[in-house]
Amino acid sequence: MQLAEPLFKDRVRERDLDNFLIEELHASEPFRDWLLAHLGERFTVPSGCELKLHKSPPRYQDARQTDVRMGWFDASGSLRACVLIESEVTADFQPGQSEAYLQEVAAAARELGRERVASLLVAPASKLASLPEAELFDARVSIEAMAEALRERRGDVLPIEIDARLAIRIDLLEALCGKRSAGGWIGSTVAEKRDFAQQYAALAAEILPQLRVRPSSDGPKALTRSFEGLTLRDLPACQLRHEFGTGGAVKYVNALFSGCAHLSSAIAASPLLADSKYQAVPANKSLAIRIETPGIDPTASFASQYEAVVAGLGAVGELADWLRANQTALASLLAPEATPPPGPKVADPRAVERAFADALRQIYAECDRLGYKPVAMLQMVDRWGGIETARRLLASPPSDGFARLALMGRLDLAVESLILEPRWEGVFTDAERRTARARLR
Repeated sequence: MQLAEPLFKDRVRERDLDNFLIEELHASEPFRDWLLAHLGERFTVPSGCELKLHKSPPRYQDARQTDVRMGWFDASGSLRACVLIESEVTADFQPGQSEAYLQEVAAAARELGRERVASLLVAPASKLASLPEAELFDARVSIEAMAEALRERRGDVLPIEIDARLAIRIDLLEALCGKRSAGGWIGSTVAEKRDFAQQYAALAAEILPQLRVRPSSDGPKALTRSFEGLTLRDLPACQLRHEFGTGGAVKYVNALFSGCAHLSSAIAASPLLADSKYQAVPANKSLAIRIETPGIDPTASFASQYEAVVAGLGAVGELADWLRANQTALASLLAPEATPPPGPKVADPRAVERAFADALRQIYAECDRLGYKPVAMLQMVDRWGGIETARRLLASPPSDGFARLALMGRLDLAVESLILEPRWEGVFTDAERRTARARLR
């Protein structure tokens, strides 16, 4: 069967690759086996489990999403193994995106075992060759190789319908690689929004130097800007967002706490918000603590929206400061179940270890946002665990990383500061805590 040449020309998007992977991995065992073979001995499929595929599932470690997740579940519905698939077509990785996959794999490996978790990058061959971050994934597969694997299947004796389906999938994959498009792949970025976003990010860097604007596609539906760099300990994952809207008079700056929508009424009625300018409302499954700001039209000239942008950025900074100042009170309101019942309670050592290791990974993520990547610490956590890593760092002279944090004025991100937090009392000896205090002084 010969397909019409312009079927996919200039009409493919990265989400088409995600949809292709979902369908092909679900329906074709030969394709599934071929793709998993690229992981070699890094990954072992568990026996007696059901494969389920998920598109854009949320991460456990941050607010990002995985493009496609292959998950193997046992009869009780518990996850026993997973492969995280990232698909890239034209865009490069966003800051910290590839490292976030490492953290997600490490977190899952602690629960499932290292041979039960893997990451896989799918992209055009030219993109795989140009992305240095590609080496951080357990395996890399080119879109061209996938098309060739399907083409080889067409050489078998197949029913007419299956052969036709393979042909159209090959055409889609080749279009994603630009082979079917004279002008190459065309993204959905709106030029006016892109220019607006660049000026917005530059102004945000001046007004809010401790925060960073997360990159966006600047497409037709891009009507918010998210900020990274806000560290709130002992609180659920928080996303700080500035809503632009489409030129309406009023929008909001939001702090979204994942999975806490059911607590919105309690927060709204608490004394914490009584004397503040903020509101607490449910936003899908999240709790939104928000403040009104002027609406913004990101397709208009930046000069015409300048005052509204400045007002919005000011509200972002004020909300971030308020959250930092009230994080202890917020923690008690957002996690009431964390309050221990009366009487003695023995902590599970494995749970304490996981919690401390997660805290170290949160420190890594915050350092990464500041432009410093303590990769050695992350590697130590994966090798020895969180608590043993802290003890080894304490037993050694202060590291270059400690000195760098001191110069940045961010010793609150040092392992020594983490050790001294009240929640880890009893985990470290008095001598270890004295060493930590002395070093911080």
